[in-house]
Amino acid sequence: MKKRILSVVILLVFATVTAFAAAAAPVKGTIASIDGTKVQITLVGEKADWVKKGSGVKFKGGNGKITEVTATTMTITTKKASDLKVGETLTLDKAAIMSGC
Repeated sequence: MKKRILSVVILLVFATVTAFAAAAAPVKGTIASIDGTKVQITLVGEKADWVKKGSGVKFKGGNGKITEVTATTMTITTKKASDLKVGETLTLDKAAIMSGC
């Protein structure tokens, strides 16, 4: 019985550590243009696996949704576009998309 409990505890610890290690890597980019609520970002470095059309993103003071992706750019829509400036560098993290009723 003790072996089973110990095995379950070890498995839970391993699963927790693996989940934290597999967290989505942030992406850096420079704002190329702003048009209303659309923000085009030129990616700096490699594009992360989570950067896909429809994915949610969060950045300093706001969040948005990816509407277009190419090898070197992405376009997001965000209500906070007016707070951003062309040429500014952003660090984008993966965010969950919440849908309302």
